Parts: sequence; C-alpha cells; structure tokens
Amino acid sequence: MNILYYITRWEVGTAYKNVNFMRDRFGGKVVKDSVSEAYNYIKKHKADFMVVRGDARKDYYIALKNKIPYVLIANDIMGMRVGRVLESDKHMIENASGVIFTSEYHVKYCQENNIKIPYYEVIHSRPLMRDLKFVPQKKLPGLNLVYAGGIGARWDSRAKPHGYRQYHKIFEKFLSAGWKVHLYPATANNLQEYKDMGCNIYSKIPYKELLSEMSQYTAGFHGYNKDGVPKTAYEYSQNCIGNKCWDYLMAGIPTIGFQGGKGMDIYRNKWGIVLRSLSKRNLENLPKRLEKLNITEQLKYENLMDNDLEKYQNIINKALKDKKIIAKQPTVIISEWKDNCITIQVENKRPYKIERGNLILEPYEKTKLITVSESQWKEIKSHVGLKILYF
Repeated sequence: MNILYYITRWEVGTAYKNVNFMRDRFGGKVVKDSVSEAYNYIKKHKADFMVVRGDARKDYYIALKNKIPYVLIANDIMGMRVGRVLESDKHMIENASGVIFTSEYHVKYCQENNIKIPYYEVIHSRPLMRDLKFVPQKKLPGLNLVYAGGIGARWDSRAKPHGYRQYHKIFEKFLSAGWKVHLYPATANNLQEYKDMGCNIYSKIPYKELLSEMSQYTAGFHGYNKDGVPKTAYEYSQNCIGNKCWDYLMAGIPTIGFQGGKGMDIYRNKWGIVLRSLSKRNLENLPKRLEKLNITEQLKYENLMDNDLEKYQNIINKALKDKKIIAKQPTVIISEWKDNCITIQVENKRPYKIERGNLILEPYEKTKLITVSESQWKEIKSHVGLKILYF
C-alpha cells in the first residue's frame, strides 16, 4: 500500500507509536511538517490515503484538496479542553474515512455532541514490541521519581487550557518527602522553575533510549495538576488515556497515579498504585506499597500496541474502500488553504486572551507546532500581541 503519514517534527507519543507501527506493518512514507513534500509525494506516487493527526492541526486539508481518503489519529480534541464544540473538530472528524481514538471517552464526547463519527477504532497509545529490546540500567540509590511527557514551564500559566501540565506543586510534595525527581520533557522547554525546585532536567531522547533511562528509577508519575486549572481543561485531562499509563511498565518500573483520571484504572493494583492525596502519610507509605507490585514480562507483552493489529487493518480497509468513491466526488473547496502553508509556533505575549486566525490563545500561552494557511498566518502576524516562531 502507498500510505502517506503526515506528522509534526516532534515525533513523540501518538506521532511516534501509531505511525511507526503502521509503517512497519503496512509500508508508506513519513513526511514531517512539509506541505510541499506531501503534495509532491501524492502527485508522484499516487498515495492511496493519508494518515494525519488531530488537535489544532489542519494537515487533513492536504488530503481533501487532493481527493484522497485520510485516517485521523484523534490524539486530542480541542473542544473538550475549551468547553465548547468547535467546528474545526467536527469538520476534521466527519470528513475522515476512519478515526483512531486514543480514548473511549473521546468517542463518547463526540457522540454526545452530535459529531458524526465515521468508522472508528479505539487504540490506546501503548508501546511497540520493537522498543522492548533495551538494556536496563542499574538502579539509582534512594527514592527516584521520573516523569516523561509534556510539562508546563510556568506556574503562573496554569489558568490556561493546558494548565493541567503545570506540575510544580505535585513534584514539590515528592521532593519534600525525600524523593529525587527526574524530568524528560517531550518538547524543548525552559524548565528553570523546576530546576530551582531541585528537579533534574534531561534532554529529549528517542523512545527506546527513554525506556532504558527510566529503568534506573524507582517509579514513574502519571497524573495532572488541578490547582488553578480551568474546570473544562482539567475534566478533559481526566478523560484522556495517555501514554504514561503504559510507558513506565515497559521500562520495568511501577506507575504512581495521582489525579490521573480514568486512565489510572488501567494499572491500578497491577503495575501501579493510585494515591488519593499527596499527604505526608501517603508518601511515607509509598515505598512499601511499591515493593508489593510484581512487574512481569507477561504484563509487558499483554500491553503492546502490536496486539491491536486487527483494528489497524479494519481502519485501512475502510480507507482503501473510500479511495474510488472520493476520487469521483467534487473537490472540497477550502478557501483559506494554500500550497505554501507553513509550520509555526505562536506565543501570546499579552495578559489577556487573543483570538486570531482560528486560534484561541490564553494569556502568555505558547502553542504546539501547528501548520497554518497563508491567510491564517497573515491574521496572526498582524496582531502585535502575538509572536511567531518559524521552523
């Protein structure tokens, strides 16, 4: 099959796991944030369909304009964060040939809000068998907590849609209880506030190397910040089934859950424990509770994405079936889409919310890498309160 996978340059989480699993099994070409390269590939190789990611990205426009099906990896649903149904979410989901949801609760949200879902499968963001062959590292002395993933840099930015990732107060509790805290951010970020607290900060490394690194620690943390976070944003976090529900298991260390939402039920009393509070007593009892957990090789192999092969095959069959149908349909008109779309990161430099170019930016918020059309770029560029970084 001739599949085009279009992803962000930050190849982490679903951008790594789903895409690499599919490419290993079904073949295809990966393009990272290059619209021109994607167009050239489609024209030259006549791609059967595209695989794109969701959230605030508009990569699926490439498929619509070229009249080929696309499979959407719905890694995040923006409307759930901001507390209202967004037309961009509806358009992205409803025009897909198939959708891969990372959480069954995201499916429920769409169903309850009249978003018409095409064929879909729920595939959790579990690790790949290819990454299990690593050399475990020697355990560090003492109590060592590791966290790998998205981290909010500034505590005063927690009142934003991504405020549930400001982990300052949570890690302070562990530090006060005698733990060392080790952080592996998913993207480049200035984490000076965490350094000042006493956390150890490391550079982003490939996933297999990350598993080896994490094996030296006592346990991994899965959870979210609630303090000062908008209600809808925090509720969104509680309905996610994130990578960290399994990543620490694959590294061979227990998972500690606190305010991790429904995902905590996956590892509770299996390869992890759940804390109701970070009280002194709970943290003092934590080492003894962790010793009772038994992480086996069987547990690892039972919780791999490789076990979902049939679900992927179902999604692909649907996209291939739609190929001839879509080719005969009129081209979808997307007035703001241009071939010269660019990838940028936008930062709101003002102490108030700014809405511009279909973006909603809270005070001092910085977006992930996003691909925007020329008209969006012009709107964003014209606002003196928005700073654009180019990639």
